[in-house]
Amino acid sequence: MKFSFEYLWKCILSGIVYIPVTLKLALIPLFIALFLGTLIALARIFKVPVVEKLFKVIVTIYSGVPLMVTMLIFHLLYLHLFKPGKNGIMVLAYFTFSISRTIVVSESIRGAFLAIPKGQYEAAYSCGLSTFQTLKKIVIPQVIPVALPALTNNTLGSIKNTSIVMVLGIVDVLNGAAIPCADTYSYVEGYVAAAIIYWGINAIVETFLVQLEKYFAKKR
Repeated sequence: MKFSFEYLWKCILSGIVYIPVTLKLALIPLFIALFLGTLIALARIFKVPVVEKLFKVIVTIYSGVPLMVTMLIFHLLYLHLFKPGKNGIMVLAYFTFSISRTIVVSESIRGAFLAIPKGQYEAAYSCGLSTFQTLKKIVIPQVIPVALPALTNNTLGSIKNTSIVMVLGIVDVLNGAAIPCADTYSYVEGYVAAAIIYWGINAIVETFLVQLEKYFAKKR
């Protein structure tokens, strides 16, 4: 088998076209996960009755199931309950990734909150601050720099995990880079091209997030 750099470049150009699809599949669920994950983390930290135990069980169960398996399960349920469509498949992908990211992010954020000494809460309460004011003015500003390294890894993982949408027939960077391979049935160049594109995206995102970590670390 002869590796063709000319063909590799063709695959790279084909895959680059679908970068927006990959970024949307990675970042939209991540933003949803930041919101929902924070709520779940707070519910578990402050031991909200019933809700705290429910979330604990859900996180424990869902954390032990591979993302690919959950996506296939949701896909089969979708095909059984709804009329298949292009938009429906995309919504299914967003839904699956959002749940997965929410579980992971909630644990990262919960760990960051637990890293803040309880004395910070007690000192704020003694000054007459409410729980909301304590979180907003005292705790969360300290949580952000603690949580950012884990959230950086979550973001990079989100981008790489989008490649599994190939099982749903969604054309992202991986499938896009492999499109030219249909002419020769030599997929090595296509997969190498996809790897290069994923590496490039993650390198840029990681550089930005590391700078963000340094910025918040100085503020802390």
